[in-house]
Amino acid sequence: MQIRFAVLVLLSGLALPLHAQTQDRMEVGVQFTALQLAPLGEKAAGVGGRASYDFAFKSLTLAPELEFNYFPQNPSGNFGESQLLLGMKAGVKMDSVGAFLKVRPGYVHIGGDDFKARNGGASTNFALDVGGVFEYYTSKNIIIRLDFGDTMVHFPDPVVTASINLIKPAGLYHNFQGGIGIGFRF
Repeated sequence: MQIRFAVLVLLSGLALPLHAQTQDRMEVGVQFTALQLAPLGEKAAGVGGRASYDFAFKSLTLAPELEFNYFPQNPSGNFGESQLLLGMKAGVKMDSVGAFLKVRPGYVHIGGDDFKARNGGASTNFALDVGGVFEYYTSKNIIIRLDFGDTMVHFPDPVVTASINLIKPAGLYHNFQGGIGIGFRF
């Protein structure tokens, strides 16, 4: 118990000087995103939301992020995916722009009627989103954000696709994902 208290006091003491020099801020946003799911032959478009908290020291920023995206099913039963990612972005902010790298593990749920019919049900698969983020600060509180990256999705079982019942083997598939959004800082 005394060791935990000592560690807590030490960490608090180290954090206070850094915190006094930062411009830490909460950020929430909405976006339009597109995800190419290579093994399914789909290029799904969707909408989503995200939240992050910027820990800044001068021009360097480290921000834990949470993002959720939904790709609506079309009338033919394609798409119907949802995505949940939780990870970090790290980079620099200079005047009215910022450039970041992101690494965000999470899940992609594939639940469209076409996929379920061909594969015996929906599938929730591990995903890892790795890429870049560019931000333009239009004002003190408003951000325009561009995302791009490789969303790697692991399919633990073979996947039957719509292409004449072509079966894709189980494994890790690389998928381009890009998006544009607006964010609000508090």
